[in-house]
Amino acid sequence: MHLFSFAGQSSEHVSEPIEVRPLWRRDGGLALVCEKCLNVRFPEDFPEHAGDERLKLREWLKDRLKAEGHWGAVRATGTTCLDVCAPGRVTILIDPIGRGGQQRCLVFDPLEDRELIYATIVRELAPQPAAATEEAPR
Repeated sequence: MHLFSFAGQSSEHVSEPIEVRPLWRRDGGLALVCEKCLNVRFPEDFPEHAGDERLKLREWLKDRLKAEGHWGAVRATGTTCLDVCAPGRVTILIDPIGRGGQQRCLVFDPLEDRELIYATIVRELAPQPAAATEEAPR
């Protein structure tokens, strides 16, 4: 434990952080969906789509990942601005930390590319089945 003082107040005990390894960090990864793209930028570029339920992309991804058994190892979460701001697109950072891959920053049309977004996330992040390298018993 460490001692600290803040603005002249007495020292307090603070514990050290504890590192954890959730399933997505061990076996899959994260898809960070830029909420600013969806909630601010896209509606500015296309006002006719302001309030469109399809812009609730993170929620749709989460529900779909759960329904198809990928949730846990694959997480889709919202983030603030990723500072890409491609007109008419949503930015998604794919981080396959559990699979040892490289991060990818991709932009998609959030309305037309929903299936492509989902397929890309599953392809890049879902745990791969164990290779069938062992010979079956005879």
